[in-house]
Amino acid sequence: MIFQNIKFCIYFFTILITFILGFESVAHSKTFELRKVSDTNALCNNGKVANYWLAKQETDKWLIQLEGGGSGWPAKYFKDRDFYLKSPASKKSIGDSAIAKQFYELGYNVIWIHYCSSDLYGGNHMNSIDGKEVPFKGRLIVKSIIDEHAKALSQAQDIIIAGTSAGAYGVTLNLDLLSYFNNVRLILDGIWRDDFQKSAEVEKPEWFNQTDDWVPYLLGKMPDHCEGDFYKNCWVDKKILDKYDIKNAFIIMNYGDPYNFVNKDSQKEKFVSAFKSDALYFGGGFSVDAKKFNLRGSVKWGHALLTESKYYKKKIDGESLHSLIGQWVNHKKPIHIRY
Repeated sequence: MIFQNIKFCIYFFTILITFILGFESVAHSKTFELRKVSDTNALCNNGKVANYWLAKQETDKWLIQLEGGGSGWPAKYFKDRDFYLKSPASKKSIGDSAIAKQFYELGYNVIWIHYCSSDLYGGNHMNSIDGKEVPFKGRLIVKSIIDEHAKALSQAQDIIIAGTSAGAYGVTLNLDLLSYFNNVRLILDGIWRDDFQKSAEVEKPEWFNQTDDWVPYLLGKMPDHCEGDFYKNCWVDKKILDKYDIKNAFIIMNYGDPYNFVNKDSQKEKFVSAFKSDALYFGGGFSVDAKKFNLRGSVKWGHALLTESKYYKKKIDGESLHSLIGQWVNHKKPIHIRY
């Protein structure tokens, strides 16, 4: 009898959770309109015109979100990438974007860019893969969307650009386009290179020195503002934000994140110190020992936190990213570092 009751409870809560998630998805799809980009040359990897989600309301405040999703380098990995990451979004494919939902509720228009180019949003070229010409047009997709909304963005009181993982690279690779407008602030999630990560003390991953391979494959000809040197001029770091006079940013980088170059406990203290310095400089930041606090993220531990509500709203010592970014939007300077 007890066993039957437990089975019933599990079944009931499974149905309840499914209903809630389904309800949120339906509500999301009613808020967000799916639009094709205006430039018909701005293609997804599968050759179809790219699209994006738009939630519009009567306001002069904007959030532009660049999804994450890794990259298509090398070509053998591209072949295994999910269909969703190579194709335009469909109305049925709308997922969870916790930050998009939060900003819409805060009274912002939201542009939520679907990532389907596999190139860190930085390419405008074709790659030959298995004898087939594949579009890598991420930068053209971003440019098309920005051009379409340029008039409204030029009149905006506040523009917040949020990039997660590949989307964080997408911000810096397109910062020449995005910083054209006034009142631009950034949220950079899952990729941040402080001075300690960049130092010779920290061992870099194997791909770090393979720019001759991955840069032309993903980016084709680098955007002009990179001046031919990705790590010097287009990395996700303090230097490029200073170059474009970005004074206000919220940065997120956790110990345990597989994309953090620092992965030795003996170096943790120096990483935290360097991250804190950058967070203080830009006025916002979040960094925790993700495994210690069981903050899984889209990739464990603690990588890519803006999308799924369960990570975005998870409290660590009383604060979540949801609450901290809410404070930061209102021009406070929250810095939450827990180790």
